[in-house]
Amino acid sequence: MGKKKVRNTILLVLLYYIGIPLAASIIGAVIGVVILSFITIPCAIVILYKKMPEKIRDWDLIRRVNGIVVLLLFLNFTVLVVLSSGEFDSELIRRYLFVAAPLFPIWIAQYLTRWTVVCFVINVLTYGAAYFTAEEATKKKTSFKIWILAALYIVACVAIMAHQYYYNRPSVKYAGHGFNYMNGFSSTDFTDYMVNSKNSKLVTLDHKASLWIEDEKDMPVMDGAEACYPLYAALAKACYKDIDKIESEILDTTQKRVNGKIVSFTNTLVGFSRLLVPDAYDKVDLFFGARPSKSQLQDAENAGVELEITPIGKEAFVFFVEEDNPVEDLTADQIRAIYHGDITNWKEVGGKNQEIVAFQRPNNSGSQTMMQYFMKDVPLKEPKTYEVHNAMMGVVQVVAEYANEDGAMGYSFRYFLEGLAQEKGVKMLSVDGVYPSLENVENGSYPLTVDLVLITRKDDPNPYVEKMKEFILSEDGQYIVRQTGYAALNTK
Repeated sequence: MGKKKVRNTILLVLLYYIGIPLAASIIGAVIGVVILSFITIPCAIVILYKKMPEKIRDWDLIRRVNGIVVLLLFLNFTVLVVLSSGEFDSELIRRYLFVAAPLFPIWIAQYLTRWTVVCFVINVLTYGAAYFTAEEATKKKTSFKIWILAALYIVACVAIMAHQYYYNRPSVKYAGHGFNYMNGFSSTDFTDYMVNSKNSKLVTLDHKASLWIEDEKDMPVMDGAEACYPLYAALAKACYKDIDKIESEILDTTQKRVNGKIVSFTNTLVGFSRLLVPDAYDKVDLFFGARPSKSQLQDAENAGVELEITPIGKEAFVFFVEEDNPVEDLTADQIRAIYHGDITNWKEVGGKNQEIVAFQRPNNSGSQTMMQYFMKDVPLKEPKTYEVHNAMMGVVQVVAEYANEDGAMGYSFRYFLEGLAQEKGVKMLSVDGVYPSLENVENGSYPLTVDLVLITRKDDPNPYVEKMKEFILSEDGQYIVRQTGYAALNTK
């Protein structure tokens, strides 16, 4: 092959790979924007090839160039799906269209809209349309059938792999329970635990409570940790007159940040911050949860707020593993060594030869605060994280929630695990030889027994804040605490 012919072939390849697809994408994008580009760009490329002057139209070369590009697109996309663990919105997979740079209007559109899969399909359809147009023009029937079979096989393989990775991507696997409830704050379905629930599971008294607040304006506003919601909802139902009607009315209106007017729910982080603000809309009088973290106490000091922290029950801080994990018991020192990173394999503590995947929780959550207290002076290793895309902040790192995978280990509070049955297929571990049963929490033998607390402001002007505290510590209040699933302070 002479130099001139080689040069001409290279120029034609560039024309078929870059020039014609570029022209088609501009024409198709202008006509069809992004959505209709499924049709307009493939049609545009077919028309351009058919209208091309004979002297620069080599159907055989067109067929080969476009067939190779389609295969490269599938190969490139498949590799990136694997490397990005199925996160189609990851920065890595968004760059796959560099292979199809000639379709830059679509590449720019997908980069801005994050419609990665849509634009991948448009690319495949565009180059595929060019390939089949050339295939038809060359009348190579045998080759056509082989390419069809090969293409179907490749598409099937990519579809299966992409599907598998997509539905096991980190943002699904490690996002917790993924239950979008109560304005997105909750991972638990509290439908039957709300004060206005029709099929209520809330604990009730068989007599009128010793405290009865009739005026809505006097009712202290409640918030707290997720696992505490069934408890303080039951307390409100016992002491607040017509609270079901009050909350039914407010839940029928648009709520900006919280759920409920008086018996509200956010989570430990937001609920505690609401305790510190004077804003009438956001203000909270009674916060239920675990003891606040050092940073939360510092936030209160910085805000000039004096807190009263009152123990109202007992709870167990527990560690759990897969139910088929042979390990039943760990010492406190072994657990610290695992979460510090000194012990990394279950065989080191009598289990299988398997890597330990030790999950943590987000900072300032109730369980993470307790974990930091438990670790004492031993630093926690870096938690497992994954990337998510946030419209305001771009790509951010998020702490991975527990996923029941091989070798997994997590921690929580006993009621969240047993009472609300949030994790499936797990078992709680004994610590220092003592299992976290309700009885062992009540008698104090379980070593990681912690206080369930009520946090209030010392300067709260509402006199019913103190009266609610007295009621919760009374016999009726402690009955509700225990029947909900927590250990009472006085079990006599």
